[in-house]
Amino acid sequence: MTLGLVCSHVFCRAAEVEVASVRFALTRPVSNPSIPWLEATLALNVVPPPDAPGRMLSRVRVQLWVGIDTPPLTGSPVRTEYYRAEVECLALPSGRSEVRFYFPPEWVKRDQLQGAPRNWAVELAVAGRAVAPARAASATALGEPAARRAFLVAALAGAPANDGLLQPQYFTPFAQEYSRSTVTFVRREPSFAPTARASP
Repeated sequence: MTLGLVCSHVFCRAAEVEVASVRFALTRPVSNPSIPWLEATLALNVVPPPDAPGRMLSRVRVQLWVGIDTPPLTGSPVRTEYYRAEVECLALPSGRSEVRFYFPPEWVKRDQLQGAPRNWAVELAVAGRAVAPARAASATALGEPAARRAFLVAALAGAPANDGLLQPQYFTPFAQEYSRSTVTFVRREPSFAPTARASP
């Protein structure tokens, strides 16, 4: 996974898939309901092209970038920690699909996470071709293209220090939950390989 800003200008058709909404909320696994995780649910609208095999959209990569302002130590300024995670969906049917990422309970407690962080952004790609971001693919604070671009540049620099902390659903106790809405993923450890450039 890497920020599309450093890659080539290649775009897939914007109508194929777009972010419809992103929701952050504390949630507890059935296996251990006493421990809260912070769940990010990304809802995607999928419109496969007429010639797509099985009328499904194949190899959809979803990247989530998050910036969290951590509680300051006494006498210290607030600092921002950056996180990133990605999944590749095997194939998505026409309509609505959901992809989920999680902050583990230790980070929920350490950084006092309660809900949506102020800064986050989503990048999508289909078979290596980047998708131009819809308005719902960024936090309200990043509504302007320049603000989104600045955030992604900072996240690209800062997120590697925290790789592996923001986790895809299949690495968490929630792997078997949401069985009706969870898609099938190409299971691999993150490679952090370059992806196609997405417009900020």
